[in-house]
Amino acid sequence: MRINQTEQEDTDIDWFATDEAGHILHVASGGGVLPESVAADEAALLELHQYFLTRPEPAAGGAQATTDAADGGYPGAARYARSGLFSFAKTNLHDHHDPRYYLVARPLQPLTVAELPPPLAALLRRTQLPGFVAQQTTFDVSNIK
Repeated sequence: MRINQTEQEDTDIDWFATDEAGHILHVASGGGVLPESVAADEAALLELHQYFLTRPEPAAGGAQATTDAADGGYPGAARYARSGLFSFAKTNLHDHHDPRYYLVARPLQPLTVAELPPPLAALLRRTQLPGFVAQQTTFDVSNIK
């Protein structure tokens, strides 16, 4: 089932993507536009969300917040980063016309798509950030494939 425009604008939706190196991103939409690959398949989004939400944090994991607040202003950012994901949030909440996101927390030990179960890796590869997330502190959602 598709996530409609109104739901995208009214809801902070956690979604996931990968980059060219296979690193994994967590993104808090903040009422922003979702990439078409995410909006088109709510069931896939929920499957990925459930996996990352219930995935145990590695004992040696860690996160580096990129803001003064320990959680970067987004409560789930540090948890996702401790699990190996780069965590981004919306620059201007509920501004559907602003496509910018900023890095909230980065993992000390990044997780790659190659480490996921193959069915989840296939779902994740549907949404790809161009370039390498480890070198970015912001991105524009309109560049997501």
